[in-house]
Amino acid sequence: MPEIDLNPDGPHSPERTKEVADLLAECVRFLNYSTNGGPGLEYPGDVYSLLGALYTGTERLPQLLMQLTSFLAAQAASGTLADDHGRDVATLTAEASYNLGTAHQLAADLTKALQNAQQAITGLYVRGES
Repeated sequence: MPEIDLNPDGPHSPERTKEVADLLAECVRFLNYSTNGGPGLEYPGDVYSLLGALYTGTERLPQLLMQLTSFLAAQAASGTLADDHGRDVATLTAEASYNLGTAHQLAADLTKALQNAQQAITGLYVRGES
């Protein structure tokens, strides 16, 4: 996979945005494999660190989801959207907005659950190792 510069200042384009979203999906896939009983985790501290990184990511999702909602709303309001099945654009964007709002709340809940999980294992260690 080619290296991707993740400078938040860009450059930005629809293609690059999709490329980075695809990278997120592949990162989760990598983590699934690396934490499946293999050498990707050795100590409880590894889980602690991973949880911290994960909730940092999930707590950033609500902003992204709100921005996607705003983009779709602006596109719908401009009158330039159409649906290739002839459905009502306002209904479709309202449905997407509702579901993105639900995802926003679930991301906040996920963040809190990850933070709580991290706090629960704060003092864990492997006996005989320090």
